[in-house]
Amino acid sequence: MSVGTSSVRGMSIDRVRSWFWSLGKFDSVVVMLIIAIAGLLLFRLPEVTYFKGIYFNETLQFTLIALWGLLCVLILKPPTITYFGWPKLKWIGAFMMIIAIAVVALEISIGYDIKQPLRVKIAGVITLLSIGWAEEMIARVVIFGSLLRFGTRFAVITSSVIFGLMHINVYLPDWDGWSAYWHVMMATGFGLFICALFIATRSYWVVVIVHALSDWTVVFDKKNTVTVDDYSPGIIEGLWWGLQDFTIQYGFLGLCLLYLLRGRWPKWAIRLAIKWKLVEQADEMVGQKQANSFRDRAARLRKLRFLRRWQ
Repeated sequence: MSVGTSSVRGMSIDRVRSWFWSLGKFDSVVVMLIIAIAGLLLFRLPEVTYFKGIYFNETLQFTLIALWGLLCVLILKPPTITYFGWPKLKWIGAFMMIIAIAVVALEISIGYDIKQPLRVKIAGVITLLSIGWAEEMIARVVIFGSLLRFGTRFAVITSSVIFGLMHINVYLPDWDGWSAYWHVMMATGFGLFICALFIATRSYWVVVIVHALSDWTVVFDKKNTVTVDDYSPGIIEGLWWGLQDFTIQYGFLGLCLLYLLRGRWPKWAIRLAIKWKLVEQADEMVGQKQANSFRDRAARLRKLRFLRRWQ
């Protein structure tokens, strides 16, 4: 009886998986939105404890979201399921990890007070790790990985936009339009940055740690805070602030790193190489590689002709 039940379950999961991978772009994005919304609904669960000092409710909610994302990964099996190993540090991955460490260090060091007791600090770090674990499981492993079949550019942009929209949940039910818009724009830019790091290192754990430390202000208070109650912007100014939040914090950096991942040098770098007379060295290297490839090809042809003579 148990063997028959397990086989039926296996067949149903296989059917769900084959049905999903047969969907087109629009239907796949809709499914990803449903997965994201279903995960966000876990924030509406009743609180387990009313003691706010150790962030237990928040940690539990993000842990449940991460488990929901892990269940989706096991059912759909996106290609990013292989990203749970150690990072693959080629030169571009190592370079992006250095950039990420600098960004995180700057985020932590500028203007933040940590005056809580040690137990609260430990609980806060655990909460930050649960945030990175949950949001990266949903946004990067599930959504980005599931949309990769439509192209890397489509997967990066769509998963980053969905990741940004997921942060509207913070402003419900007490709606604050401008704060929600600024947060969504900043989170979308952060999604581009993390996608670049995710692609370069091919490691889920790297982006979890970077994401967790980048959310330092979620737990530890800032010295000087400015809220919408202090100043209400106009329409043009509010929209412009959103674009600034997108570009200045993470968006521009993420776009530059994604451009590097294409394997092409930007035009300004080529002009700089010409100005510094580095092009001749590059031409010599390219010419030597081409000569080596020609030699290898000629050697293979000679070997093939030799074998044909003795057949």
